Amino acid sequence: MQVQDIYLDSVGMYVPETVSAADAVAQGLYDPGMHAETGLTGVAVSPGVSGPDMAVIAAERALERGVLGKADIDAVFHASCFHQGPDGWCAQTYVQLKAVGRGVPAFEVRHGCNGMFDAFELAVCYLRADVGRDTALVTIGDNLDSPFIDRWRSAPFQLIGDAGAAAVLSARGGFARLRSVGSLLVQELEELHRGTDPLFPPPATTGRALDLGARSADFFATYDLGEFNRLSIGGLRTLVDRLVAEAGADLGDIARVSYMSVSRDFTEQRLMAPLGLPMERSCWEYAGHVGHLGAADHLAALDHLLDTGDLAPGDLMLMVGLAPGLSIGGAVIEIVDAPAWRR
Repeated sequence: MQVQDIYLDSVGMYVPETVSAADAVAQGLYDPGMHAETGLTGVAVSPGVSGPDMAVIAAERALERGVLGKADIDAVFHASCFHQGPDGWCAQTYVQLKAVGRGVPAFEVRHGCNGMFDAFELAVCYLRADVGRDTALVTIGDNLDSPFIDRWRSAPFQLIGDAGAAAVLSARGGFARLRSVGSLLVQELEELHRGTDPLFPPPATTGRALDLGARSADFFATYDLGEFNRLSIGGLRTLVDRLVAEAGADLGDIARVSYMSVSRDFTEQRLMAPLGLPMERSCWEYAGHVGHLGAADHLAALDHLLDTGDLAPGDLMLMVGLAPGLSIGGAVIEIVDAPAWRR
């Protein structure tokens, strides 16, 4: 979707301290062969702070940093990947209460690790639908510390981290312009993240732990790897080409690319090489240090690049992610000014 006149006024992050992958190997938590193969160096682990509370912390930081404040928010869009709290309870209303404290609508977005892209797209549509609306708060928060998840082994070529993230989107202006956002569904690959697990009763209610590697093995037992590569990489190129064209740019104009935190080889072979871009433009060095932060990967990368001065006015950043479905999501943003908190 081509986007006009919607900006990022601010972003905020809560990324807990990281646990060293080398230390995890020494403690027998992480496979030494996988450590050597992936190159991943650490993962952010929350000290008992819930996903919604991390989202609130990130939102408070974003609202403190930016030009716009709580009184300007017209809606809240909260994205997550994992259990947020008590069953029968809505995390988005809690985030709205704690971060905004006004009776504006709050919506939950559940699309796995691509939740941020969906939240951005829905927020843009919500703001466009009524001339009286111009600003939305997007939040993300997940704590994956659970007996059902082993952050060192549950996902192939990844370490599963915890984080909170927030962005204030507004038609009033900001340090970055959202040029395009969208997703593409490769429905032929829906079973990849499901495997042969039953839909009912849900495994989380029976005590069965998450094992994405086993589900992937189930899938490839009957699905051709070559066809998978054709569909998944073809889908990636189709979406990226569309987003970049909607942004009025060429791939060569992209200064930096964010992706989900995954092994260096995976990032290079399944993202950067198919796009014809060098690894130096990726955010892998940072992502490999904090782990896969669910839907917060891209705001974390953006925040890091702003802090290090590696994005400047005029630069374009491409964000690309994968989620169950198989969903490929992305966005293009343009830095138009120094953020308010760095001037």
